Amino acid sequence: MPSPRLSADMSAQRDQRKAQMTAAAARRTEPDARPPGRTAIRSKPVRITLDLSPELYRQLTDWAASAAITLGVPRVALADAVRAMIRVTAENPDEVLELLRRERA
Repeated sequence: MPSPRLSADMSAQRDQRKAQMTAAAARRTEPDARPPGRTAIRSKPVRITLDLSPELYRQLTDWAASAAITLGVPRVALADAVRAMIRVTAENPDEVLELLRRERA
């Protein structure tokens, strides 16, 4: 059985959340309010964590070093390289989907 203090904390959190939801619903009734579902558009970048095998990491760092030489810059950050790879993949996903199929088989 939860302690009285824990129960009170949970009750206070529930009450606070209910008040926040009520306030958000009231804001939607304002004449210039955005429609439901469009009120909280994320503006901050989303951070992900990715574990790579030593071999994949070596391939990525080798590619980034080669890209830096090709571009004539001192270095290409791994995060920039991965972002560019995601954009290319999003535009043409067929090869990636085929690789995923082969790896799952």
